[in-house]
Amino acid sequence: MVDMDNAINHLAQWVKNRLGGYRHRLKHVDSSLPVTGKKDKSVAVIGAGLAGLRAACLLAERNFRVSLYDKNTYLGGKIGAWQVTLTDGTTMGVEHGFHAFFRHYYNLNRFLDQLGITKAFRSIEDYLVLTRQGHTYSFKNIQTTPVMNIFSMMQKKVFTPTDILFNPRLYALAALLQYHPEKTFEKYDQTSFEEFSRQVHLPEGLQLTFNSFARAFFAPPAKMSMAEVIKSFHFYFLSNDCGLLYDYPDDDYHLTLLEPIRTHLTRHGAEIILNKTIKSIRPLVKGYSVANRKFDYVVLATDVKGTRSIAQHSKSLSQRFPTLCTRLSNLKASNPYAVLRLWTDLDLGEDLPGFIITEHDRLLDSISFYHRLEKSSTDWAKTHSGGIYELHSYAVPETLTSNAKIRKHFLEELSEYFPAARSMQIFDEHLQVREDFTALHTGMYAFRPTVETEAAGLFLAGDWVKLPRPAMLMEAACMSGVLAANGILCSERLREEEVFSVPPQGILSRQ
Repeated sequence: MVDMDNAINHLAQWVKNRLGGYRHRLKHVDSSLPVTGKKDKSVAVIGAGLAGLRAACLLAERNFRVSLYDKNTYLGGKIGAWQVTLTDGTTMGVEHGFHAFFRHYYNLNRFLDQLGITKAFRSIEDYLVLTRQGHTYSFKNIQTTPVMNIFSMMQKKVFTPTDILFNPRLYALAALLQYHPEKTFEKYDQTSFEEFSRQVHLPEGLQLTFNSFARAFFAPPAKMSMAEVIKSFHFYFLSNDCGLLYDYPDDDYHLTLLEPIRTHLTRHGAEIILNKTIKSIRPLVKGYSVANRKFDYVVLATDVKGTRSIAQHSKSLSQRFPTLCTRLSNLKASNPYAVLRLWTDLDLGEDLPGFIITEHDRLLDSISFYHRLEKSSTDWAKTHSGGIYELHSYAVPETLTSNAKIRKHFLEELSEYFPAARSMQIFDEHLQVREDFTALHTGMYAFRPTVETEAAGLFLAGDWVKLPRPAMLMEAACMSGVLAANGILCSERLREEEVFSVPPQGILSRQ
């Protein structure tokens, strides 16, 4: 037993050494430079999603005059929150949708730690996939060391040795361990996940796991770039030892997440302008005109639809920087996605964690049991002897063309997993159907813009920006916000903020 333990420890250390550690600095920060400058430089941050919030906070802290614009009446973008009034007069918070704060989100968690927000975080009990037959795939006790977690999945019967021995095509999955920021996209960006799955004949358990990963990026398998899937596996599973368990706020996002950020911005003198759509950006001899105001710098941190619209309506910017505006104008949103919140008289799935992934069939991708996630929802459920559920579809099929059809399919599929739901009473409901997530489709990566642009003083931020290190979803947005702010700090010869990442390449990647 001791020898086996030693062997495991040696393997774990080899993996860590091979990856160069799990937490990498993007570059050396010159600590001799001043942290703040004179408060005479102005920055317009357009878009108050996570990327814009991070850039605005960092620049406000460093003594810049920051004006933060957003088209919504609330902060947060895709992590936004607002209030609705139920039929009984109760006011409840509603989010854009449930989000998982993974523990290797180094830049995001560092930001939230600094603001004291993570004090309100709780850990999910399990990362669970529920099949239509009622079977579950649990990732709770999966080994967290990369490579060893693959063998751990085999012990959990996600796949078997027989699957590999009798299907040599599965050796193509070595691509997951060979992630490279350029070579992976050169080889796999034109291939869809669906096409790759057919080629390698994925066994049932792995197919379910891969489907869950692929759809979590708001793209159906036939559109999702296999290169992006490989990057996601590297980022979430094969480059860190944090595992797949994650944290989440213990109450609605408005209270636990967004209000502390708003308070922080206000304390540092930032101007917050909500319910304001920025239609265009006009370059000046020095700086830019935004909403008829002159700014020294601009951070464009809107979602893909907003960014595309601004680029298309910024004629003078397009005339001076045609390549940049062409790239921005060609950004695409992925399929619509839907979130249905239900306030009901039943408590379903008592033996399940607060969030589960479901085996995709038609529409339903996951279920959040909010009465076990949030304090305010728990209080409502106790008062009404019921439960609050959020049903998610990450990529709504094109055949479901109306909200009524989406609602109908959601409820039908919920009842297939939980037959008792057929007779539950729905007191209130709130349906969102949105189309503002970045398309990670085949063939798009090469044309994705970067944080720095050929337009001096204009920086881009968002989960749609091509980054120098692998990151996905909220961490990608946060990293891009830091990098955009760093571009401005560098221009002013001020000390940049440190940026951290997972290892830039896979364990079997060749330099």
